[in-house]
Amino acid sequence: MAIGILLAAGNSKRFDSQVPKQLTELADRIVLEYSLRIFDDHPEISEIIIVTQEELIPIVRNIVENNFKKVSSVIKGGESRQQSSLAGIDHINADKTMKIIIHDAARPFVESKMISECIDALNRYDAVTVAIPSSDTLLEVLENEVTGIPLRSNFMRAQTPQGFRFEAIRKAYELLEKANDFSPTDDCGVIQRFLPDTVIGVVKGSESNIKLTYPHDLKLAQVILEQKSG
Repeated sequence: MAIGILLAAGNSKRFDSQVPKQLTELADRIVLEYSLRIFDDHPEISEIIIVTQEELIPIVRNIVENNFKKVSSVIKGGESRQQSSLAGIDHINADKTMKIIIHDAARPFVESKMISECIDALNRYDAVTVAIPSSDTLLEVLENEVTGIPLRSNFMRAQTPQGFRFEAIRKAYELLEKANDFSPTDDCGVIQRFLPDTVIGVVKGSESNIKLTYPHDLKLAQVILEQKSG
């Protein structure tokens, strides 16, 4: 079994909308409800913690109250993603071997299979991420000049969910709290930086597992939803 943490505290600055992206309507539901439904229905998820902005807590609680049975807490996040992850981790009172699955609520098309494979991979690893191959050539750039073109086959694009043994992610964040020169963009980045000897496993993701970041992403999400339902 595993505990799910859904991060829904983003400020949506790049989304260019008065409505936070996690509460934006997508077809007949709001964005948050898509990933929340997958986690709530998953047989190996025992509990869900939602981390969101303080002013959104009553709204989110109202959403989950009658529709989702595994949400144990809706808590205040931080100003950054790492602070929100830490808030969720700090809220957990579990055995050190407990499996923790962290997911961005702005990725509405997470699949149950991804969660299952993350949970299974944690039998072999202390950390795991969902990822997909890079279809584009990547460039190393400094001051608008290309300094290197690495082999594309050596790179993958990280997604969420990401999974961890509780002891590992808790220890990594404890070390992060003592540092002031590192701003990770995901939780595996914290593991890689502060617990460099920890092997991070990889689970196959999906091109449709997009993150809503910019306004045009919502249009793409609508297309993906139509394809899935059609």
